[in-house]
Amino acid sequence: MASPGNDPSVPRGLKRKHDGNAPRMTPSQRLAAARKAGIETHVDPARLGKDEHDNNNAAAATGSATAASDGDDGKSDTAPPAEKDHRDDGYYEGLYTSELDFESLGREDEEFGALLTAGKHLDFTDPAAMMQLTKTLLKRDFGLQIELPNDRLCPPVPNRHNYILWLKSLLDTSSPTYADAYEPERKVTGLDVGTGASAVYPLLGCAQRPAWSFIATDIDAQSLACARRNVALNGLGSRIRVVARKDGGASLIPLDELDGEGDGTPQKIDFVMTNPPFYESEAELRQLAAQKALPPASACTGAPHEMVCEGGEVGFIQRLIDESLVLRERVQWYTAMVGKQSSLGVAVDRLRARGIDNYAVAQFVQGHKTRRWAVGWSFGARRPAGRACRGGGLSGGGGTPSLADGSTGKSLLPQVTEMTVAARTARTHAAAGQLENTFWTQLEDVTDGLDLVQWSLDEERLRGVGFTDGNVWGRAYRRQKKRATAPMDDGGAGSRDGEGKKEDGKHEGQQNGPAADRTKTKKEPAECSFGYSISIQTKGKQSAEGAAVHEVAAVVRWLQGSDFGLFESFCGMLRNGFVAVTTGSL
Repeated sequence: MASPGNDPSVPRGLKRKHDGNAPRMTPSQRLAAARKAGIETHVDPARLGKDEHDNNNAAAATGSATAASDGDDGKSDTAPPAEKDHRDDGYYEGLYTSELDFESLGREDEEFGALLTAGKHLDFTDPAAMMQLTKTLLKRDFGLQIELPNDRLCPPVPNRHNYILWLKSLLDTSSPTYADAYEPERKVTGLDVGTGASAVYPLLGCAQRPAWSFIATDIDAQSLACARRNVALNGLGSRIRVVARKDGGASLIPLDELDGEGDGTPQKIDFVMTNPPFYESEAELRQLAAQKALPPASACTGAPHEMVCEGGEVGFIQRLIDESLVLRERVQWYTAMVGKQSSLGVAVDRLRARGIDNYAVAQFVQGHKTRRWAVGWSFGARRPAGRACRGGGLSGGGGTPSLADGSTGKSLLPQVTEMTVAARTARTHAAAGQLENTFWTQLEDVTDGLDLVQWSLDEERLRGVGFTDGNVWGRAYRRQKKRATAPMDDGGAGSRDGEGKKEDGKHEGQQNGPAADRTKTKKEPAECSFGYSISIQTKGKQSAEGAAVHEVAAVVRWLQGSDFGLFESFCGMLRNGFVAVTTGSL
């Protein structure tokens, strides 16, 4: 069901009651209206002075940006335009949402078709068949070529792809611009710890995001050699640097060592990713295999170092946590994928024990059997969206279970970062547009007068982004502000002397309290204790009677901060402010 949000026949503006017939305000007019209370407001300068009929052209131009990434020599390479226009984020998110059709895939790729029985059945216990499936999917769906040795892990593409999808969501919804969306021009650098012979994660990441680059490490000489060949095969040598590491005491995240080589590797990176060995010892591997009633459902070609490490996956993640406590914000997101939900629980417990509350969990589901879990954590203040941090299942379609479906999974979830503070239904497209206007105007009425450090507006997305330094909407703040701005009584502590100064030494007109704080020190948004967005969203749903209706909602996103109480309190204030416009239906 289409949203009326971009319908040019539905006018909307700022601080203006809508009757559905008034002309839309230009960006310059909206900017002037928003600044009337003295609040610093940012609107894209490129949009100022342009009429509203230019907006569609501007939106179309947004997707044409060409991004660059850092190469081995520290220089910037401009990424070539994608060969296939249909390979956008929507395309990648739609991959593997249903069971693979091997018969159709065999017709597309003769090498894969030759390994099928009766032209449609795949033997998952045949290493050659599994290897060819990986090659065929990478070629068809991502335009990638790889070579794989027979004695190293063959990565299942859908499962690895899920990890990349999650990382994209995590980074997109916690970006420095607070856009809460994919920004093609944003350069991102990631570290893949234990890249393997395939280097599949860097290849998948670079195929989907032209501005991404990778450092890929491994301890095995054969895997390193093959990884370098795969990078070269795909012409990605300027964006993927394969680095050898030593087994044992070497750090997993060697930022200082790499930067010390003078090759331009950044001292700060955007994320770390790893898929650590599952088992603590080869004995444990054999023991668990012997306990299974049936043989493995698919072939495993992994070498011992790819399957086993000291402490297993839990021990590996502990090493990652320990290093992150030293590096802290030099990496925005530390992440790991695990094979057991119990390992996810241990990781979350250890993060909480160290006071790390900005973390994310996810569940990856492929088909009816394979599940993997992921955990990520950040020492920064920017908060990801709920779809990225609260356990949503990735891939597998609409019926995909999430961590929130079970009591065990729910206990692992971080605090919510999104709340709906108002919602109302409309029976027609036109009525939904009127509701959007009503909600948009009410949003400005509710937030008007707040002491905001910054307030940004995006009318095309019906979204506002704000930053405050603490609770500026509560009663205590309002009382303090009133006292600070009230005239001083004669003879009191603040009475004037004959020189036009107050007795406490402050110049006439200088204030204490909230109003004074706002004028004395100007903070940047990144320094504020609370950042949020409020968006007006419309989606189709069914009414209780089964009729198709539009639901218009005001949704608050917690973008920044460490105090969940501030977010809750702010949402409560907005909820009360929207009461007048959330009754009935249109």
